[in-house]
Amino acid sequence: MLQIQYKVWKRNIMKAVYKLLIFMVLFLALVVISITANLNNINRHNHDIVTNYPEQIYFNKKLYVKNLINDEYYKDLLKENRFNSIEKSISEIPGIRKAEVYKLYSGNVIIDLYDKKPLAFTNMDSKFFIDEESNLIKDDNLKLQLPILSPDLSKKDIEEIVKIILEINKDNYLASQVERFWIEEEHVFTNLKSFDFDIKIGDSNNIKEKIKKLKAYCAYYNKESSNLNFNQIDLTYSNQLVAIKN
Repeated sequence: MLQIQYKVWKRNIMKAVYKLLIFMVLFLALVVISITANLNNINRHNHDIVTNYPEQIYFNKKLYVKNLINDEYYKDLLKENRFNSIEKSISEIPGIRKAEVYKLYSGNVIIDLYDKKPLAFTNMDSKFFIDEESNLIKDDNLKLQLPILSPDLSKKDIEEIVKIILEINKDNYLASQVERFWIEEEHVFTNLKSFDFDIKIGDSNNIKEKIKKLKAYCAYYNKESSNLNFNQIDLTYSNQLVAIKN
C-alpha cells in the first residue's frame, strides 16, 4: 500500500516539474520575442540625437558637430551603430579633445563632447594656444586671460611648463596672477602680475612644494613690501626659498 502511494506521489511530482519546465521555456521564449520586437522597432524608427557639451565651452564647435552628424554619410554610420568611426571624426574637429557616442535602449543616440582646455598663449600676438596635453591649437575667437609663453620654446620645454601650469591652476589666486613663462639656462621662470620679482621654478619636480613656498612668500611680501627689494626668488632649493637682489 505504501509503495503504491509513493509511486503516485512520485508521478505527481514529475508531472508538476514537467509543467514548470514547460512554463519556464514558454516564458523565456516570450521574453526573447518581446526584446527582439522592441529592438527591431527601435531600429525601424528615427530617434533623437542628443549632444552633450561640456559645462565650460572653450571652443564653440557646435556648428561643426551639427553639420557632421547631419551629413548623410554619418547618418548611415549611426544607423549601422558604427560609433567608433563617428567618435574619431568628431575628435578630429579642432578644439575637441574626445567624443563618446552610444545608443540608449530607447534608441536615442547620445554624443558626449569633451573640450581641449587652453592653458597658455604661445606669444603675445598669436591666436595659437597650448592645451593640457601640450598640443598647439589655433582659434581666432577664443577670448581668455592666459599666461604667455616666450617664443622658440622646445617641445620638451612646453611639456614641462604645462605640468607646472596644471598644478598652479589648482590654486585660483595664483592661476589669476601668472603672467608669463620663459626659459633661462634650462630653468623655467615665471612672474606674477601683482609682484615685481621674477620666480625661478626650475622644473616640475616637487612642484607642489614649490607652490607652497611661493604662496607663503607672496603673503609675507604683501605685509612687508616696503622693507623688501628683491628682484628674484628661487624655488629650486629643497626646504627653503632664496630671495635675490641684483
